[in-house]
Amino acid sequence: MSKCVVACSGGPDSMALLDQLNKQGKDIVVAHVNYKHRDTADRDEKIVKEYCKKYDIPVRVLYPVHEKGNFQAWARDVRYAFFEEVADEFDTKLLYVAHQMDDVIETYLFQKNRNMICDWYGLKEKSVRHGYQIIRPLLNFTKSELQQYCNDNGVSFGIDESNLTNHYTRNVIRHTQIEKMNRNEKEEWILKIQNENDFWQIKRAGIEDFLKNWNRNVDSLLNQEDGWLYLDTFLFQALSHHFSRKYMEELCVQLKGNVLIEIEDHLLERHNEKLYLMPKPQNVYYTLNELEYKDYKEFSIMNHGQTIESFSVEASDFPLVVRHVKVNDVISMRFGNKNVHRFFVDRKICKIYRKYWLVVENNAGKVIFVPGLGCDVEHYSQNQQFYFKMNGLD
Repeated sequence: MSKCVVACSGGPDSMALLDQLNKQGKDIVVAHVNYKHRDTADRDEKIVKEYCKKYDIPVRVLYPVHEKGNFQAWARDVRYAFFEEVADEFDTKLLYVAHQMDDVIETYLFQKNRNMICDWYGLKEKSVRHGYQIIRPLLNFTKSELQQYCNDNGVSFGIDESNLTNHYTRNVIRHTQIEKMNRNEKEEWILKIQNENDFWQIKRAGIEDFLKNWNRNVDSLLNQEDGWLYLDTFLFQALSHHFSRKYMEELCVQLKGNVLIEIEDHLLERHNEKLYLMPKPQNVYYTLNELEYKDYKEFSIMNHGQTIESFSVEASDFPLVVRHVKVNDVISMRFGNKNVHRFFVDRKICKIYRKYWLVVENNAGKVIFVPGLGCDVEHYSQNQQFYFKMNGLD
């Protein structure tokens, strides 16, 4: 039987989960996070440890220190990273967490209040995070039912008093909406959420089919019904997370004309009719004391290719430098000097590609080769030695 990590805070939900899995005979290790964020944090840790000691269950405890930023977002990242560490220690990919029916509705309402775009609204019974399977077996139970389970089965638990305040948005949703619902009303919400998820799964499947055959024509995407959702799906493929509908609609307006936009660690550009999305380029600077036929990450040196990809070198040219284009780079061609940035403008090369473009410079500091333009007048030979090709630009 595979071992599984059980996330256990010491509250009624997670203690009910722990007890149920224990009675099912699961091979368990417990992971508990003590943020020391409230006076009763040590009490909850003690509850968890005493249960685990009684049943000889391994337990691991983390004591993280919050320094700045949103506490809840930080706490979530910290605890899931810890759960994964514990899973690695015990060679498992199974993580059990104690989300229940109230949490599904609370999460859905929170997502809707924030106008969030989500792969799934509410919570899934099973999901994957960083290759670990997160399992939520309590989604058919309400919070009050799990507390009653603990009472009926003699399972100790602690109440997190921070959940009783309205300090956080989720608490407000819980106290003003969810706690006023009876079980039938909660089941109606669960059905509503499921129907909405079914609708969006069909919708997204259609969008993904569109993107598979899309030629990156911006207007063909923006002119779709719900073009903002098409754009979000396109960005998700590279960035692995969604944005708000409002932000996507604002981007759609900006993309009506040529524009270059920074989005986190990526660049998004409309250039004429095409849409480009690429990571911000890392600095490229190679010093080559000799040339060999070899594939580098950003370029390749080959023994064959097109004439415009070729150049010859002499021993006096070394060491060569391969680097990104600088503002005032000029290359001496047979027809006179050519500013590299003028070449970009003349060839209508998009601004993202310009940031990736490379040149070859000899030891005198002269640019002797520019991809797409060719070599300078001094390094042309009918008996070509080397061919240079940039990688990653279509």
